Amino acid sequence: MAYSPQAENQTKTPEKHHPDLPTIKTIKAQKEIFCQSIKTKLGNLNSSSENCKGLTINYEHRKCRFVKTEKNYRIYRNLELSVGIELVKALDSLNNNITTYVGYNTSLVTALGAVVQAAKTAKSKFSDLRDSASKLEACTKDSCNRTQMTILTGERHDDCKDKKDTPAHPQHRPDDCKCAGEIIHELIKKPAHLCMGIDSVLSSAVDIVGIQTFSNISSLSQTFFPAIKKNATDLDGFINSKITAGATELTAAQTALSDSIKALTDGGYQLYNSRIDIDVDNGVKEFLCHLPCDCICDEDDFKKCKCKICEICEIIPEIFKKETSEKQPA
Repeated sequence: MAYSPQAENQTKTPEKHHPDLPTIKTIKAQKEIFCQSIKTKLGNLNSSSENCKGLTINYEHRKCRFVKTEKNYRIYRNLELSVGIELVKALDSLNNNITTYVGYNTSLVTALGAVVQAAKTAKSKFSDLRDSASKLEACTKDSCNRTQMTILTGERHDDCKDKKDTPAHPQHRPDDCKCAGEIIHELIKKPAHLCMGIDSVLSSAVDIVGIQTFSNISSLSQTFFPAIKKNATDLDGFINSKITAGATELTAAQTALSDSIKALTDGGYQLYNSRIDIDVDNGVKEFLCHLPCDCICDEDDFKKCKCKICEICEIIPEIFKKETSEKQPA
C-alpha cells in the first residue's frame, strides 16, 4: 500500500500522543499478530516459489521425454505403414509367383526330358539310316549291279561294254524314273548330314537340361522363400512389438506430462495465493503502522467514519446493480 512520509508523520501522531488508549493497545497487538503472520506467510511464499521452480524443471523434463517418446513411436509406426504391411502382403504374391514358376519349371523338366529322349531315339534311328545308306552306296558301286543301276538311273558306266539299245538299256525311260538317280544320291548322302544334325540337337538338349538343373528353380520354394518369409515376418513382428511398447510408453509419458502440467498449475495458483495472502497481511500491517486518520483518538470522529462507511455501502450495491444490468441480453 502506497504512503508518503508526511502521511507517516501524521498517522503516527495518535499513537505518540495517546499510547495508553485501548484502541492503540489493540492496534499494537494486532500489528504483532500480522507481523508474525507475515513471517510465516513469507516462508510459505518462498516454499511455493521453490516448489514452482521444481515443478517447472520437472515439467520441462517430462515434456522433453514425451516429445522424444512420441518421435520414436512415430518412426516405428511410419516404418510399419510404409514397409512392414507392404512386405507382409508381398509375401502372398511372391509365394503365388514362386508356385507358378516352380510349376513351369516342372513342366519344362518334363518337356526337356522328352526332347532328350526323342533326340536319343532319333539318333538311334538315324544311325540305322546311315548304315542303310552305306550299304546302298556299296550296292551302287558293285559292278554286279551296273545293269540295275542303269535301268534305275538311265546312266551308262564306262565299265559297261554293251552299247546297244536293249530292254536292259532303254534309251527312252518313263517320266517317273527321271529323278531316280538324284533320289538314290540323296539316300546315300543325307543320312550322314542327319546324323550330324541329331548329334547337335542331342548335345544342345543335354546342355539345356544341365543349365536347367543347375538353375534349380525348385530351391525358391524349398530354401529361398521360407528364409525370406521368416526374415520378413520377424522384421514385421519386431516393428509391431516396438509400436506396442512405444504406444505404452507414449501413454505413460503423456500421463506423466499431464500430471506435471496439473501440478505446475496448482503450484502456480498456490504461489499466486501466497503472494496475495502476504500482500493482504502486509497491507493490513502497513495500515496499522501508518494510520490514515485520527478518529481512533476522538470519539466524535467515529461518527464521521461511520457515515463514510455507510456511504460506501450505498455506493457498492449501485455499482453491482449497474454492472448486472449491463450484462443482461438486450
